[in-house]
Amino acid sequence: IYIDCRNPTQSISSREAWKLIRTLIAGFRHAGLKAGDCVCIHTFNFIHYPILVQAIIGAGGVFVGTNPAYTPTELRHALETSLAKFIITEPELLRNIKQPAVALGIPGERIFLTNHENIDAQSAMRPWRTLLEHGQEDWSQFDDEEKSKTTNAMLLFSSGTTGLPKATQISHYNLVAQHILVHENPQHPDRYPVSMIMSLPMFHAAAAPYTHLSSLRAGYPVFVMRRFELSLYLSSIERFGITSLMMVPSMVTAVIAYSSSGPDLRAQVRQTLQFVRSVIVGAAPLSKETQARMQTLLPEQSPITQVWAMSETSCIASCTYWPDFEHTGSVGRFLPGIDAKVVDESGSEAPDGMRGELCVRGPTITRGYINNPEARARDWDQDGYFHTGDIVYQDQSTELWYVVDRKKELIKVRGFQVSPAEIEAALVSHPLVQDVAVIGVDGGEDGELPRAYVIRKDNTLSESDLKVWSAERLAKYKWLTGGVKFVDQIPRNASGKILKNFLREQARTPWSHKL
Repeated sequence: IYIDCRNPTQSISSREAWKLIRTLIAGFRHAGLKAGDCVCIHTFNFIHYPILVQAIIGAGGVFVGTNPAYTPTELRHALETSLAKFIITEPELLRNIKQPAVALGIPGERIFLTNHENIDAQSAMRPWRTLLEHGQEDWSQFDDEEKSKTTNAMLLFSSGTTGLPKATQISHYNLVAQHILVHENPQHPDRYPVSMIMSLPMFHAAAAPYTHLSSLRAGYPVFVMRRFELSLYLSSIERFGITSLMMVPSMVTAVIAYSSSGPDLRAQVRQTLQFVRSVIVGAAPLSKETQARMQTLLPEQSPITQVWAMSETSCIASCTYWPDFEHTGSVGRFLPGIDAKVVDESGSEAPDGMRGELCVRGPTITRGYINNPEARARDWDQDGYFHTGDIVYQDQSTELWYVVDRKKELIKVRGFQVSPAEIEAALVSHPLVQDVAVIGVDGGEDGELPRAYVIRKDNTLSESDLKVWSAERLAKYKWLTGGVKFVDQIPRNASGKILKNFLREQARTPWSHKL
């Protein structure tokens, strides 16, 4: 059920998973884990990650995942917010997490390592495999709907685009609903043998429910990559006959760029993807043009579609069910049981078909953030709807939903609201543009001005070229009056979302005001 992409002799069958989880449950309880205790896993992907998550939940605990790229300050925030009692980490990541762990009083005997190489023999820290030395015990069990709704199984940190990341409470009920609505909907059964390659980080909401729960429940093999590497990703898809891909926009653009980077590579990529039956893309909007280019690399009967998902919705909330195609760049329709409404800036419901902020409620929606009542009061209304911050609209003829942008990322130019995603879609259609991010910069009396950060495929591409290109495709107030900055990398978080707060902060420095 879990196979290491780089070394497929390292694998875990469903039967082995069942035994390992029961053994680890006994080990966690022997180590002192009590019901409701949080265990932080601070590692890259590896095949035992989902087994550890299942055991934490099975022992009555709560899984907390953190980004291996976190600094000590960010890790302290995560550990302090979640009140983590145990840590599982890698020796090479220990330096950053040890400092906040000590400061917060987490003892060495509650820090477990993926291996014990180069660790002081006098240290109280132990390999996680020492948890396998205490027999086997069964899962904590209950059969009560209200308890399932109020008992946390995971704390998934939001992306933190509006401040420090918030610890989203994901209950047992949320996770059961997520799996059933996505994978066991009787109206939309899977009609092909599903196998998935998992390169998305397992701590993140984009990967956690599927990797740690649905794959075991449904029997879907997961081929695990430590992290995304394009060459290994593509070779593994062909080698293992992968049938389902879960991607973020940056992965899609990387595959497209590779396919067009040399003679015969397009045919090679099409050969690589010959067994793929379905591709879903989430975490950030993908332009319909880019989606269409990826579609041409897939087998004729294999759709690429987009989903809308958040940590707060336990992952997927809207989709286009296989085998339907969706070519217009929408995120499909909402899952059964998910209520959605669109509100204007005053909080009133917007007229049908008009743009506004998306609000949702339903069985997969979190009940709030841990230790953050202010955010709970701010982001939920009296009818129980969670205000997502995403600007959307619904096409009234097709009932398809479209994500325009984040509410806080809209650029206000002389009173007009400009969507960065619209400008990005126009720019990325240029044959010499590999990736792009657009933000608003201070324009004085004009309000904000659109500025593009661009990774180019060829250094002959100039700022004036892009300004002409965008002027031919966009209304005047959407032109790149804030300039163009050519960069080697676009900052993104673990799920592929562009870190526009980082770019905005960079733009505020005096040297970057004019380009």
